[in-house]
Amino acid sequence: MSAPRSHPHFDDKGTLDWETHFGDAMARAKREKRLLFIEFGRLACGQCRALVQNVVPRADIAPLLQQHFVALASDCDDPEAEVEELAMKLEDAMMLPFVLFADANGQFLDGSSGGVSPAAFRATLERLVAQKS
Repeated sequence: MSAPRSHPHFDDKGTLDWETHFGDAMARAKREKRLLFIEFGRLACGQCRALVQNVVPRADIAPLLQQHFVALASDCDDPEAEVEELAMKLEDAMMLPFVLFADANGQFLDGSSGGVSPAAFRATLERLVAQKS
């Protein structure tokens, strides 16, 4: 098995194998029967950095992401139409990062805008995994 691909901007301590193109992430989600986790942000975003470096690698969060999700790092300065469409489903989204969740068919499941608390992020992951089962 090859080494995980790093997030293009931030160090998640080798936690996830990051895709950088929506089509590749969707194909993998279908193939592996997983959900999609999208970090839609930019390099200059402190909250984006905090999510990837401080929340994703946590011992109570990383296993959920690794087992049930394909990770997509999407740059809002060069957005793909499919990711923009999913981001439009967030009501009152004003602050980065936009955290988006979709199923293997690209259908929006949930998301948030702005700073991410570990407890809320873990609760969302657990709920989405339970719904998928």
